[in-house]
Amino acid sequence: MFLIVIVLTFIASWLVRTWMMRTYDKWGAVQNAVGANGYQVARHILDTNDLQNVELEVSKGKLSDHYIPSKKLMRLSESINNDASVASIAVAAHECGHALQDKEGYSMLKLKAVMMPMAVLGNQFGLLLTVGGGLLGLPALANIGLACIGLGMLMPVLTLPIEFDASKRALEELQRLKLVDDKDYDGAKSMLVAAALTYVASAMSSMAIIGVFLLKFIKR
Repeated sequence: MFLIVIVLTFIASWLVRTWMMRTYDKWGAVQNAVGANGYQVARHILDTNDLQNVELEVSKGKLSDHYIPSKKLMRLSESINNDASVASIAVAAHECGHALQDKEGYSMLKLKAVMMPMAVLGNQFGLLLTVGGGLLGLPALANIGLACIGLGMLMPVLTLPIEFDASKRALEELQRLKLVDDKDYDGAKSMLVAAALTYVASAMSSMAIIGVFLLKFIKR
């Protein structure tokens, strides 16, 4: 039963990601009304919110955009940074949403910053402890490994409210600063909804896997 759930959630995740990329391709080919690229929009949103201290860099890879709170650094992928498309300003504004969360001390962003190092360790050593405990006949060690894996898998779930809030802030800033007309707003919203659903799909996959680990934990 759990295997079926996992397979179905992974299929759903793949379908959502495919839809997200098609949405990006669609709106990435549409010029935005103000003729601004992602870098210009990001810089404008940041500066008008007194976030001149946030630096902007270009990152490698497609849709590799991210914000690093500890460094006050935002990285935009090359296409988002350079293209004056609806998709570019939507993604750039979304990353600015994270910078605004950081400025305001958004509680979920703080929690993620605390949990992330532990989740990384859980992903790195959880499987090793689980397998090692099983081979050595040490159930307690194996259970610790399962708990570590579960902690790592919880991160996509914890990320959900952060991403939805950043998208909400992004749309508000795009409207407030008159960076979108009605058509661009609809396109930016479609882009951000598609991106958000990829996090939902990822969280569903993680929860399915956690369910399997919890079942094994309970059986032990």
